[in-house]
Amino acid sequence: MKQDIRNLFNEEDDLKTLPENHRSEFADKLKKQSKPKPSPYAWLSAAAILIIALTIGFNVMEMESKPDLNQVSPIIAQVEAVEAAYLKDIETEWQSFIAIADDSVLVERFRKKLKDLDEDYQAISVQFKEDSNNILVIEALVENLQTRLQILKDIQKHINILNQKNEQYENTI
Repeated sequence: MKQDIRNLFNEEDDLKTLPENHRSEFADKLKKQSKPKPSPYAWLSAAAILIIALTIGFNVMEMESKPDLNQVSPIIAQVEAVEAAYLKDIETEWQSFIAIADDSVLVERFRKKLKDLDEDYQAISVQFKEDSNNILVIEALVENLQTRLQILKDIQKHINILNQKNEQYENTI
């Protein structure tokens, strides 16, 4: 039976014709097979999805309603620690300045200067609360505190020098 395959398909009498309703029967059979059978556990998966969604929603709502008091970013904690140390030093220097200062006009002048610096500091603090990751704001906060502390140290040094000169003057008289 050696034949050329091409010749087999050229012979029309061997070809079978399909029945007229073949296409519609095939489509009907295909539709019947493609319909998924309802699973007896379909309600179980729907219930599991609903429970998971409700649990996640409840946890999100609970987290949004409670402020995170325990979660402070490390940079905010560091800035607060530096701020506390500087404010403590500033208060100590201020008290010692008041103790050695004899001139009430001088005390008031520096009180006003420190008050102005404190107002600037409060404005910078508001910016820091809005954007705590901005390094320029953090540097401005620290610089303000350093300036206040340095002013107090400089004026105390100046008063001590003046007191020493007065003592020397009094001793020479």
